[in-house]
Amino acid sequence: MPQLTVKNLKKNDERIFNLPQDNITIGRIGSCDVELQDKSISRKHAEIVREGDDYFLIDLKSGNGTILNGKKIRPIEKHLLRPNDVIKIEDFEIHFSTLEEALNEAVEEDTDTDIIEVKMIKKVLGALNKDIAPSLEILNGPAQGKKIFFTQDLQEVDIGRDPKSTFPIDDPVISRNHSKLVRKWGGIVLLDLNSRNGCFVNNEKIHEKLLRDGDKVMLGTVKLLYRNPQDINIEAIGQEISRKKQEAALKESELMEIKKKKQEELQEAERLEQEEAERQAEEEAQKLEEPEVKPTLEPIAPPPPTAQETQNPLSAKRPFELFQAGKQGLSLFEKVLIGGGALILLLAFIAVIWVLI
Repeated sequence: MPQLTVKNLKKNDERIFNLPQDNITIGRIGSCDVELQDKSISRKHAEIVREGDDYFLIDLKSGNGTILNGKKIRPIEKHLLRPNDVIKIEDFEIHFSTLEEALNEAVEEDTDTDIIEVKMIKKVLGALNKDIAPSLEILNGPAQGKKIFFTQDLQEVDIGRDPKSTFPIDDPVISRNHSKLVRKWGGIVLLDLNSRNGCFVNNEKIHEKLLRDGDKVMLGTVKLLYRNPQDINIEAIGQEISRKKQEAALKESELMEIKKKKQEELQEAERLEQEEAERQAEEEAQKLEEPEVKPTLEPIAPPPPTAQETQNPLSAKRPFELFQAGKQGLSLFEKVLIGGGALILLLAFIAVIWVLI
């Protein structure tokens, strides 16, 4: 089974196709097996055909040509494809390989847990009965649950409202001869028989489409599910396992980072709290060590002398100050004389007053 890895160089995305059919069409329209949505690409640009065990690339007279391993190929000529060949169509790169070779190479080169799980899946699929037939099951409406198996003895399955159909569906939205399943291109192809309400695969209206495992089919408003155990995409399963593991590892890493940051914040808060406690303890210790300072009464300075007091030093002194100074500077004899004189003056004053009265 060929495996095509399609890379969109503009959008930097990637898709993987595992296609079992012998003819694989590549182009712009939806009916192509590999749809490349770009106006510069022809409707049916190129195809890959199988002859025995070999695959060949053919350019279908496209407008802008097809490049294989860096060289433009001639239209309608067959070019043998080998594993790891690169097909370039405008801004798309298509890497060619076979699914079996890709899995074997991966298992030989890598033994990590993802590859081991792919090997386990491969073993399980190898143990499955390869003769399990593809099936089509109705998911809604009056015929919900009705199912048909496309066994090896069937080459075509007619689907319609006609009771004589191989797979009759009694529903007004279904035409009498609505569609058919045909064994073609190495798989099962759904054909629209010009039905009134059309055929859709994965919400895309089709006229002819190779079905793949898990495709959702709509006939009018009747929903059906196509399953093919032989068309399970092992590589996609392996990639999904790897993606889930990466997501889980990333989530675990993010949680560990958040936990680490919270722990660091808690440690920083504890450190700051400890420093604050130590600072307060030091301040209390300093207060206990410092001696108590009692307040001292400073003498009140007298006001500065006026200009008059400056010119007359005696008048500049207050009476009390003069008295105190005189008291301190006189001897005892002088004090007696002054006291006696004062007494005489007092008596004279009294006598004068007495005469006047």
